[in-house]
Amino acid sequence: MRLVPFLLSVVLLLGPRSGWGCQLPATDQTTCWNSSGSVIPCAGTGEDGDLREGAPLAYVDNGDGTVTDVTTGLMWEKLSHDGTVHDDHNTYTWANAISGHVATLNSTNFAGHNDWRLPNVRELLSIVTYQNLLPTVAPAFDNHCSSGCDVTRCSCTFSGDTWTSTSEADSPSNQWFVDFQDGQVGAGLEHGSGPVRAVRDASTGCPLPATGQTTCWDSSRNVIPCAGTGQDGELRKGAPLAYVDNGNGTVTDLNTGLVWEKLSDDGTVHDKDNLYTWADAFTAHVATLNGMSFAGHTDWRLPNVRELQAIVDYQTINPAVASAFNNNCSRGCQATTCSCTASGDYWSSTSSVSDPWNAWYVRFSYGRVDAFGRTGGKSSAASVRAVRGASTSNTTTSSTSSTTTSTSTTQAPTTTTSTTRAPTTTTTTSTTTTTQPPTTTTATSTTSTTTTTTTSTTTTTTTLPICGDVNGDGVVNIGDALVIAQFDVGLRQCAVASFSQPTVCDVNGDGACNIGDALKMAQCDVGLIGCAFTCRSFACP
Repeated sequence: MRLVPFLLSVVLLLGPRSGWGCQLPATDQTTCWNSSGSVIPCAGTGEDGDLREGAPLAYVDNGDGTVTDVTTGLMWEKLSHDGTVHDDHNTYTWANAISGHVATLNSTNFAGHNDWRLPNVRELLSIVTYQNLLPTVAPAFDNHCSSGCDVTRCSCTFSGDTWTSTSEADSPSNQWFVDFQDGQVGAGLEHGSGPVRAVRDASTGCPLPATGQTTCWDSSRNVIPCAGTGQDGELRKGAPLAYVDNGNGTVTDLNTGLVWEKLSDDGTVHDKDNLYTWADAFTAHVATLNGMSFAGHTDWRLPNVRELQAIVDYQTINPAVASAFNNNCSRGCQATTCSCTASGDYWSSTSSVSDPWNAWYVRFSYGRVDAFGRTGGKSSAASVRAVRGASTSNTTTSSTSSTTTSTSTTQAPTTTTSTTRAPTTTTTTSTTTTTQPPTTTTATSTTSTTTTTTTSTTTTTTTLPICGDVNGDGVVNIGDALVIAQFDVGLRQCAVASFSQPTVCDVNGDGACNIGDALKMAQCDVGLIGCAFTCRSFACP
């Protein structure tokens, strides 16, 4: 069963998250272009400028020479133009980027912190905005930059290749860089030196997926012990790569919540060897998936460049993906039985602003992000892997009502409280008997006693928590499973959001709240079992 290794080897590694998946930062692209590079109306195109998927870019200047990314929680060093250690024109070899620039920030306790580090390739790319050029960053990283300005008064970005802490696994004497001229991700700086922007973790935000890199190398390509190097393979920042095969030809990224099309080797629309022009990626591949309601959904789309780069695993090559996207691939295998990735270029929905007849693509042979290396631009042919947002469609809920009627002249009304997972309506009916004083009728000299019975009905509706819905979002799904798994290993506090409803945690009735309950919640979400649980009440320890 795929969910067992998923929960045991993946979920237990995850840190606190915000519910079910963390949105990646958007690319910030708002314009659309056709294959000839002409600006066109965005509506209905499916391009990045039309859909604008992801969390809007949002930054806070902390007033101390740093900027915090609201989405990821990362705190970034601002750069200046004043000849200090922060100057955007300072260049370093890769070794000196860590032992020189970063070490200086830590030794001087820059902005009150001594945990500055070199960002990995995923982190550095996250501050690129694909709507701007020269440099391709938001104003938080490029405003009021003039000669002599310091980091408290301005923000500067050099339009060139900037170091990351991530090595190229294919040729580990090279390190990945981000080119802030246009957003390209490459490896091996032309002159062996470049600028640096340091980063540190913060307690807020949603961590990006890690790069997957776990090895460290020296400049001669030799594997070395990671301890103390400051390399990506040592620090391993971000949420560990985590995926679940849904058994229907799709894979869900547990960090981002994105659901990815699996590719096959069977000659169908899913075949890894199918190639499309950029226009056909929308009108042929994606349209076909939606027309056939692939995996039960009609909202498939082309991923933007940030989303597509997020599934690159920088520890592997040919293809540079985790095993969820490359296993059991052999001739004739279907998307439900294997997972294939061609070591080539895959289209994103994001156009190049500088040359809009080109579109951004990811080269899955080793993880390069480029828009300029394909002769013919958007008219050339590349691979496609579709994506859609996170789904809760497999989650089922049930509703149970309980009604108790009590009629009595001596006892108080009886109320029934339900422990089922749906809103419970209790109706109480009471009967009151009143004996009126004797009435005397003169004409007949007869005394009669009249008894009047009055019946009143009161209805009270009480909404009870759904059994298993520990995060209180109204459904039982993988988000609840993640919360419980994190609680079980001490990464989340009981009765603190997102674990806001601990009383409905114990879905398996063993008196505890642990990985066993998380497994049942996850199984419910993917349709392996029903979701109509009956909880045994659980209290925070």
